[in-house]
Formats: sequence, structure tokens, C-alpha cells
Amino acid sequence: MATREDTINIALGEVLADLRKGWTVRAEETGGVLKEGGRPDVLVLESAGWPVVVEAERENHASAEEDAKARLRKHPADSDFPIETAIALVYPPELHDVNGAKLRAAIRSTDRLEYALYTASESGIPDRLPESGWLTGGVRDLAMLIHRAAAPAPRVDRLVTTLEHGVGSAAGAFERKHGERSGAGIGPQIAEILGQSDDQGGQTRLMAMTVLINALIFHESLAQATFAINDDRPVAPVQQFDSAAGFNQQRIIEEWRAILQVNYWPIFATAGAILERLPTATANAVLQPLWEAAQDLIRGGVTRSHDLTGVIFQRLIADRKFLATYYTRPAAAALLAGLALTPDRTPRAADWGDAQAVAALQIGDFACGTGTLLAAAYQRISLLHELHGGDPRQLHAPMMRDGLVGLDVLNIAVHLTATMLAGSHPATPFDGDCLLTMPYGTQNGDSTAIGSLDLLPTEAQGNLLDAAVAMTSGGQAPKEVPDLVSRLGHEQFDLVIMNPPFTRYTGNEGFKIGAGNPAFAAFETTEADRDRMRRALQRARGNGALAGGNAGLAADFLDLALRKANASGTLALVLPLSALSGVDWQAARTALRERFDDLTVVTVAGAKSDDSSFSADTGMADCLVVARQSGAMSDRPPTERARFVVLDAMPNSSQEGTLLATAVLRLTSNGSIARLENSTSSTALRLGDSTYGSIVDAPLPEDGPWPIAGVADVQLAAAAYTLALSGTVPLFFEENGREHIPITLIGEIAERGPYHMDINAKNDDGTARGPFDIVRPPRDAAPTYPVLWAHAAKRERSLQIEPDSQGEVKNGTTEAEGKENLAKAGSIWRSATRAHYNRDLRFNSQSLLVAMTERRSIGGHAWPSVVFADRDHEYAFALWCNSSVGLLLHWWSTNKTQAGRGRTSVTAIPSIPTLDTRALTEEQHTAAWEAFEAMRDLRFLPFDQIDEDPARAELDRRLLVDVLGLPGSLCEPDGPIDLLRRKLAREPQIHGGKKSRVVFTDEGEKTERRRDRD
Repeated sequence: MATREDTINIALGEVLADLRKGWTVRAEETGGVLKEGGRPDVLVLESAGWPVVVEAERENHASAEEDAKARLRKHPADSDFPIETAIALVYPPELHDVNGAKLRAAIRSTDRLEYALYTASESGIPDRLPESGWLTGGVRDLAMLIHRAAAPAPRVDRLVTTLEHGVGSAAGAFERKHGERSGAGIGPQIAEILGQSDDQGGQTRLMAMTVLINALIFHESLAQATFAINDDRPVAPVQQFDSAAGFNQQRIIEEWRAILQVNYWPIFATAGAILERLPTATANAVLQPLWEAAQDLIRGGVTRSHDLTGVIFQRLIADRKFLATYYTRPAAAALLAGLALTPDRTPRAADWGDAQAVAALQIGDFACGTGTLLAAAYQRISLLHELHGGDPRQLHAPMMRDGLVGLDVLNIAVHLTATMLAGSHPATPFDGDCLLTMPYGTQNGDSTAIGSLDLLPTEAQGNLLDAAVAMTSGGQAPKEVPDLVSRLGHEQFDLVIMNPPFTRYTGNEGFKIGAGNPAFAAFETTEADRDRMRRALQRARGNGALAGGNAGLAADFLDLALRKANASGTLALVLPLSALSGVDWQAARTALRERFDDLTVVTVAGAKSDDSSFSADTGMADCLVVARQSGAMSDRPPTERARFVVLDAMPNSSQEGTLLATAVLRLTSNGSIARLENSTSSTALRLGDSTYGSIVDAPLPEDGPWPIAGVADVQLAAAAYTLALSGTVPLFFEENGREHIPITLIGEIAERGPYHMDINAKNDDGTARGPFDIVRPPRDAAPTYPVLWAHAAKRERSLQIEPDSQGEVKNGTTEAEGKENLAKAGSIWRSATRAHYNRDLRFNSQSLLVAMTERRSIGGHAWPSVVFADRDHEYAFALWCNSSVGLLLHWWSTNKTQAGRGRTSVTAIPSIPTLDTRALTEEQHTAAWEAFEAMRDLRFLPFDQIDEDPARAELDRRLLVDVLGLPGSLCEPDGPIDLLRRKLAREPQIHGGKKSRVVFTDEGEKTERRRDRD
């Protein structure tokens, strides 16, 4: 006899109720469940009070969906909030004919539940996840989704607005009373507590108000949980300190001091120090709007959502550009934590229900910022433990004391991190934590600190950690401090999860102009401070450091993570996209291959850099890297392969991020991921019937870039890979191509010219590093030293262009220096050539990868020279590099951190794959010269218009058919090369979302709007 549907619903409710202690589950109840009437199949109320409904059917998908949508906006009788999320669920056949204990066991064991999430929206049309089709999984997967759905994004957004308004109102009240911005006023005193300056934009004052409102919220959560302080009395509610006459400032301070006798130093020490400095009238003026906002936030369940503080913090943090402390988007944090912490086993391969094993986990974030990543990891650990029968409340104290490490150089960052972590179970006391503000800059006039990077050496310095404790507690000693030296030792962390600063050691673009050693140009450090910090970092690195050149601080933090992870540890990092391709990151990529045996890389195929960033407001594309190791290295060979996930877009929500992580893990476990070299396509990454990206298993090179980053069309990646590896011409229509081209590296057939700094720069002492002054435009009609130096896209449309500058030899301050400059000039002139490589190619505005000059010229900043021993090889090289196949290999090999641009360094040019001109016959070189001469004055469209460029199509045909002797069918309309051009033009990394196109006319060129990208 078939089991009644309501019987299955009741059994599902019982199973769900057993899985989590923090919610109330009501299944098939009658009598006033909803204020509007009606009986939900299953109603789940999270501890924060936000309701989720599950509407289930045995076979009828459409009915389940209609029922779920009908519950939205209804009001449960015992909740303050309407139903904003509902799940449509369809039971699999194995649940249709069982009852009693067997039914509950079947629910626990099946992995064929089908479900979809509906979220109410302002438009009145619910959002559906997935967009089409159905998610599948077990009851634990369903429970995870319910947990995530209980904090719907629209409600979180409304709470963000509430918090912003409260903080802004309080900062405005402070400003009206203390508008001074210098001297010994209250503003500078408050800024000093935060380790900041009293900035003109008011961000530091906003930060101070954020610290206060967080303390008020946490204070109230302790009071509601009847948290006992040292004399066994509960924390008094904030409301007791508010009256018609205003807030009693002194009593609040005393209550916070009493709380500090138990713990919570990062939260209440800073807030208490700020409140103590405020005059009584000012304190009342700021506390009133903060408390009004805090009450709304508490009623909205803000203490249960780490998303909120992450979103607001990035709008308030001061000095964030120099520190690059951009926050990780909550959806990205959920994705990264989901990939790093698998639901089957803990990082130590124990069962998630083993309380002792879970409590022993060591999780660290050495640049914790808002705490979003550390909180996401902790929440996932707690949830997985609970879903496997554990009690996360019992886990809280040992994890806070011995398991979680969060470090940052900003006091407010540590404050917010502590709020999110401790707020998971505010009523559960713990003895100490390792959430520290690390010293940064010159200390006490004699020593120099570099934040968490001071932990790079094997032995952590006790005095450094003592200073960190003092900074975190405002100079006061906490009641009890764990053994920090042992807590922060090398090779002991099971998971290092981190989004480190991306700032580089060199470069003066944008906000860093004029700042020497810009990586350390925060907190108003002086030039001397920055120089001392640079030397301190060099000492801290020691031997075998991974960072160097222009990789920046992110490489040092990766080095720190590698040193801290234990033999079976996991790294889960947000890194700049250049980490996958930059020459200065080669040592880091090698270390990941040699140490870890399981690698996953996630990127986004966004048309703009912001669309490809897992961090907010950076303007830079980045990536997620998850690396696991299964034990001591011993003699294990380097890892040869990795999984590359390319998302079509950034996840829209934490729910979506978690689900995508689950989808990746499932594809990994069942071994169904396509391999790059023997497949014509990738494996689709799907939620239901909707495709959210692709995943491919690809080999890792021993040297050079990991180039499958942000590639929307993985067939392009496969074509580039096979062409670079074996010279196989991309056919797309066949799994194995028949036509081959001789391929080698540029460095095998030519030498690269000098670095531009060696042409015209000065040394630090003011002496000439380069012998030339660069004069633009050329002063002489026939310059002695013609130079191709900079870019001007409109003058670079033809294969042959004129030098734009001339070099003038510096006289020198002495006769000897003058002679030395002449000798250097002669050496550089010997590298002069006609072929010049575009090291900063803008795909969506420039037309040339290699420019030829009629006569030999020095290659400069934008156009370094490529010097051939046999100058006749230049023509075939220029044709190749400006062809569709040449562009394909350049795109494949270069740094694509910024959309629409493919950058390379002078030193990396020799490692780019190219046509082996040595393999061509004399007749082929003659054909190349003839083709070049015939085409040298044709105008070429920018590379993003490669599909509509007749000149590019002609160049492809002349090179491949006339010079290389390949079949003419390759270049016919709708043939393989035509398809290659169309694929390249539609790749987001190439067009970069550009909304205009270049049109050639008899008078020149003009631009017009593109309709196909609107």
C-alpha cells in the first residue's frame, strides 16, 4: 500500500528536527499555523526567527512549485517575520511504499530528493534557484539549503540599509559636536584608538560608530542569552541604561568592564575605550541613533548573519586602498568554504560527528579583514558537525580558544571578526581566543613590524605577540591569554583560509603615485618607515621565499600559509589572477604543485574586471585556489593536474555559492570531469537544468602559466593547449586534428631586447641607469637612435609603423660617465631591430601584437624588441603574431588580470609559444616577405573585431595557405579558422564588454555603438 504523502511529510519533519538543534520544525500541523490560514507541509523556524516552508509532493513537480510559491509573504503565527523563502520538494520512488522507522531511515539514506528554492522579490515574481530544473541531494543537503534560505538576501539588504543609516546618523551627530580635524580634539583621540588618522572624509569616525553599534548588539545578545559575568549575575540589558534623560554612559562602560572580566576583549575593549573618550553629551548624541538601529537589527536577527558586517565593512574601512583590505563577497566566501570543507570527512579525515576530532581542528586567517572567510569556515564546520549528530554549542568554547586564529593590522577588523565568531553562541563562555591586532610600522621609535608577515620565521617572537595582545586589548591585559607562540607555529593548521592584500612592492599607478615601497604605504607611514618595513620583510622571508619581483604581498601571504599548513592541511585562498600566469608567481605555482596533490582553481569569465572578482571594489580579476595534501611529501612527485572551474558569473547569494561548491565536489568524486587534452568540450557545471559554468581537468606545466583562467569557451583553451604543445591546428569539428605547424618558444628563435628601465631610467642615487633620454615625438627627421616607445592605437593599425620617439645619449655629469653612457648606448643599439612585441596588448582597442618598423629601431617601454640572428625571419614572425592563431597563443600565455588586456613582461616574452621560423624553407621565407609587402599598409581592426576584419582573414589565408602550405579549406568561410576568429571575438577576456566598434572610412576611422553587447 502506498504511503500517504502527509505521512512522508511528518517523517521528513522528524528527520529534519533531529538534524539541527537551532530550529523548530512543524510538519502537517493544523490549527492556526499561518495567520492567513492554511497548513504548510513543513514549516522550519530558525533560531533567529526567520521561517522557511517546504512544500512536498510524491511525483507532481508542478504542484510542489505552485504550493511553495503560494506560501510566500504569508505570516506564521509564531514568527515576527513573513515567509520569504519556500522550497518545492519532490520525493523519490523509494519513499512511496515504506512506513515507520523504515521510512525515516529511507529519508536519511536517499540522495534523490529533488528540490528548488523560491525567494520573494520586490517585483512580485519569485526568484528561483536553480533557474530551471531541480537540485538533487540527500536530507543533509536539503537541511543546508534550509539553513541558508533562512537568511534571504532581500532581508539582509534591508538590514544593511538600517545599519548604514544608524552609523551615518551617529557619525553626523559626532561631527556636529566635534568638527575639528586636527590638534588634540576628540576626533584625533578616537582615531588613535583605532590606529588611524582623523581623515577628512570621515571614514574613521564611521568606523568608530561601527565599533560602538557592534558592541551594543553583542551586549544585547549576551543579555538575551542570560550570560553570567564574574559575580554570577546576568548581563544587564542595554535598555536599562537608556532613559528619558538619555543614556547613562558610565554605567554602560562599567558593564562592559564587567564583561571583560570574562572575555570578549576584541569587542568591548576598543568600544569601551572609544566611549570613555566621549564627553557625556556626545556619548548620548551618538548612542541614541546607534541603539535605535541596533534594536531593529537585533529584531531582524543580525547576530545570526555574518553577511551583514561583511557588506557594511567594505563601505566604511579607512585606508583600504593602500592595505588592499577589500572584503570577500559573502557568496564567494560560501563557495570557498564549501570547496575547502567537504561534507564527507573533516580535513583530518575524521567523521564530522566526532566532537573531539572537530574541536581539534586548527583554522587560520592571517589577514582576516572583516572576518567573512573565517566566519564562513566556522559556520560550515558547525553546521556539518551538527548535521552529523554533534552539538555546535559544545564545540564553541574549544574552537574559540584553541581552533580559530584571526589576525589583521586593523583594530576594527579584529573587532568585527570577533563579533561574528563569538556571536554564533554568545551565551557560551570561552577562556581566551587568538583574534589579534598585529603591530604594523615603526614601534616605539626603534623596532619595525610588518603585521602577520612577522610570523614567516620558524620561531614566532613572544614579544611580538605580547605587543599584539596589548594592541587588541587597548593596552590592558586580558584575564587569560592562550599560549600564542605554540598556537601560531608552523605546520599545524588544518585549514588556512585567506584573502590577502594584493598590493605590490613596486609600481606607482593610481592611488600609489608618489609612494615609495607602496606595499607598505598605509597608516601614513613615512618613506623611512616603508624602507625599514621592506628590509624587515626581506629578513622575515629567509631562504627559499616564494615572493619576489612584482608578485606583491599576496605571494608573501601565500608563503605564510604554506609554512603554517600541516602535512594534511588545506589552503583556501583568494589570489590575484596574476598568480596563475605572472612570471613573478612561478615559484609559488611550483610550490603548490610540489606540496599539494589535489588542486582546484575557480575563476569567472567576466567581461569586466569587477565581474571577475570575488572581492568587492578591487577592480582586479582574482581567483579561488583550494589546495589539499594527503600527508607528508616524502618522495611524492609534483602534482601533474588540476581542476579548473570557470563560472559564467559571480554567485548571486550564499545559497548559490554553497550549491556550486557541492556541484563541483560531486563531479570530482564521481570522476566525470572532462580532460582538456582528449575532449572537444568541458564538463558543464549545472544546478538543475541551468548551466552556471564549466569545469575541466587539465595538466599543469612544469614551468609557465596555468592559463585556464576566466575562459568562457573551453574549446578555445583546448585549441590553444594542443597548438602550443604539438602544433595541431585548431579544427574544432574533429577530436584530433590532421594539420600541424612547427611550434617553439620565442626564446628559441630570437632574443628579447632590453628592459625599458635599462634604456632611460635613473638609479636610486640619481646616476644614469639607462644611457638615453627619450624625446617624443622625434626631434630629428632622421634620428640616430629611432625608438618605438609608447602606444597610440590609431597609428598602430598597419603591420609597419614608424618610430614615435628618438633616444638622445645623456651627457653625464663627468667625462667618465659620458663615455659610459656612450658605451651603453652602443650596446642597446646593437639590439635594435624591426620586429617589436606588444607587451601590454589591449585586445579591445589595439590591432597589432608585433609591429614592424621599416628600419632598425630600439624597442621601448610598450614595444620591446625581438632580435633575430637572421633578419629574414622577422616577416614570418610578424605575420604569425598578428594572425588569429598567433593571437590565440598570446592570449593563452599572458596575464589577463584586467579584462580586455593581455599583459606580459619583457622577461616572459621568450617563453611564449610561436611559429618555429627555423623550420621554414627559403621559399617559405620568401613567400612570407611577399605576403608582408602586399599587406603592410592594410588597416587592421582591433583584435576584439577579429571576426569582421577582412584584412585579418586575408593575413590568415596568406600565412597558413601561401606560406605554410596548409589546405585552403582551413580558411574558407565557416571553416575552422573563421570559427576560431568568431570564438576569439566573443571571449569576454578579449572584448572586455566594450560597447563600441571601430569602423574604417576613406577619411580615417570612427567609432560607433555596438548593438550586440548592449
